[in-house]
Amino acid sequence: MWEKLLDQSSNGFTAGRSLLLRAGLIFLVPLVRFYFHLRVTGKGHLPADKTPVLFAMNHQSYLDPALVSSAFPSRIRRNIWFIAKDKYFNSRFRRWFAKVCQVMLISQNMRLRQAIPTMAGILKQGRHLAIFPEGTRTRTGTPGEFKKTFAIIAAATGCPVIPVVIQGAFESAKAGKKIPRRVPVTITILPPIPTQGLDPATIAAKVENTIRQTVENGDKVK
Repeated sequence: MWEKLLDQSSNGFTAGRSLLLRAGLIFLVPLVRFYFHLRVTGKGHLPADKTPVLFAMNHQSYLDPALVSSAFPSRIRRNIWFIAKDKYFNSRFRRWFAKVCQVMLISQNMRLRQAIPTMAGILKQGRHLAIFPEGTRTRTGTPGEFKKTFAIIAAATGCPVIPVVIQGAFESAKAGKKIPRRVPVTITILPPIPTQGLDPATIAAKVENTIRQTVENGDKVK
């Protein structure tokens, strides 16, 4: 069923960015790295070629797209699009911030059958797709229940999933906090998980377990 639905993904969404937004990202990346003492581990797990990858990560704050973008090398950063609900980007600044970080805003009223072809279209264009499977920011610092949307896309496309763990962003900018504290943030890039021949439930379970174990075993951020 989902394979047929993904066949509907078209070029209706074009991944691209203006020179002004590129300049904004050039300014933002060093600022984020400095302010949050950004530490990155596992860069060797990133794709060396242009093969599209689906990144799945825990969701700690509204800063997550900027933190992850800043953690990636430019060859990944300029080809990755994040997915987020538009209700969290309800101001002019936040919408500009979303554009700079290449965040595609999805209406919370959009049905799954509408959203999946749009997201799959990014992969069809040879770009990387980044999804927060929890669907919302954590309220406790612990990852919430993972939704299977990302796994449906991965199973139907055969695209590998790279789990990414964000630690420290919750302490810096938990839900409801507008100005982030200067807290060290660590981004951990984990080994890719092959998806060909696996069903969505299996993929989702593998990714969720991997991320949860890494969060539980990670250093506590003070």
